[in-house]
Amino acid sequence: MRTPEPPVPQSADIRPDPVPVDDAAVELPGTLPDRPFGVHFRMARWKSLVILIAIPAMLLLVQIIVFQPVVMIEGPADPNRPTLSPLTIVATGLSTAITAFLSTVLVAKMAKVPWQAVFRHTRAFDRRRLGVYLLGSAGVVGLGVLATALIAPGSSGWGAFEVGATTVAVLVATLVATPLQSAGEEIAFRGAAIPAAGSWFRSARLAVVFGVLVSGALFAAVHVSLDPWLVSYLFVFSACTAIMGLISGGLEAAMAFHVSNNVLVGVVNALFAGGGASVIDRGAGSGPGASLVILMVMNVLAVVMVWLVERAKRSSLGGEPPHTPR
Repeated sequence: MRTPEPPVPQSADIRPDPVPVDDAAVELPGTLPDRPFGVHFRMARWKSLVILIAIPAMLLLVQIIVFQPVVMIEGPADPNRPTLSPLTIVATGLSTAITAFLSTVLVAKMAKVPWQAVFRHTRAFDRRRLGVYLLGSAGVVGLGVLATALIAPGSSGWGAFEVGATTVAVLVATLVATPLQSAGEEIAFRGAAIPAAGSWFRSARLAVVFGVLVSGALFAAVHVSLDPWLVSYLFVFSACTAIMGLISGGLEAAMAFHVSNNVLVGVVNALFAGGGASVIDRGAGSGPGASLVILMVMNVLAVVMVWLVERAKRSSLGGEPPHTPR
C-alpha cells in the first residue's frame, strides 16, 4: 500500500510576494496589451472620425444648455474676454464633466471596449498614484507661479491682493467645480480623442504622434483663442499630459496635473483680482509671452516628475519598462 505524501506546508516564506492590486496586470477585453496607453484599442476609421467630431460638438451643445441660467442671470459673455464669475466656473465644470461622461460612453460603444479602457491600460486605476501626482503637481505648479511672480510679474495679469465676498465665492466655486472641468478635459481629449485619432495607424509610434497632434489641436480649438502664444501653450500643455499617460499607463498623472494647475492658478488669480472676478483675455496679441513660456517649462518639468516617479515605482516592484511605441 502506497503511503500518501505529507501535505506541503503553506508557510509564508514559500509564497510569492504579493503584487499590489493597483499594479497587477488587469487586461480589458478588446484592448491591445502590446500597445501603449492612449493607442491601446482600435476602431474603424469612420468611427474614430465620428468621435473626433462629436467631442467638441458635444462640449459646445452641453455648454449652450448648461450656460442658459448663467446667461439669464449675468447676460451673454464676451468669448474673447470671459469673466470667471462663480456661476461661469460652476457651469464650465458641469458642462465639461457631462461631456467627459458622454465621450466615455461613446468611445466604449464605438470601440467595443469597457469604459475603464478610457482611464487605464493593463493595470487597475491607481488612486495612490493619483494622490502622489496631486501632491507632486501642486509643488511643480507652485514653483511655476513663484517663478512667474519673480521673473515676469508684469505679464501675469495679477492686480491688487484683496479678499471680498466675490473672491470667497470664486474660491469656493474653483475648489468645487474646477476639478470637474480639469479631469473632464483629460478624459475627453486624452482618454477618448487620442485613441480615436490613433486608430488611423497600425504603427503604434505613428498612432501616438497623430493622436497627440489631433488632441492638441482640438484642445486648443475649444478654448477659442486667437493669440499664438496662448495657442502654443495650450498645445504644449495637451502634449505634456498625453505623454504623462503614455509613461504611466493611465490618466491618473494627467488628471492630477491638470487639476492642480487649474485649481492653484485659479486660486491665485482670484486672490489678485482686486476683490472681483478675474477676466481671461483670449484675443489676438493678448497672450503674455514671458509667463506662458515659464508655464510651458513647468509642463515639461511635470513630465519629468512623472517619468521619475514611474521609474522609481517599477524599480521598487521589479517590473518591466513601459511599452515603447513601435
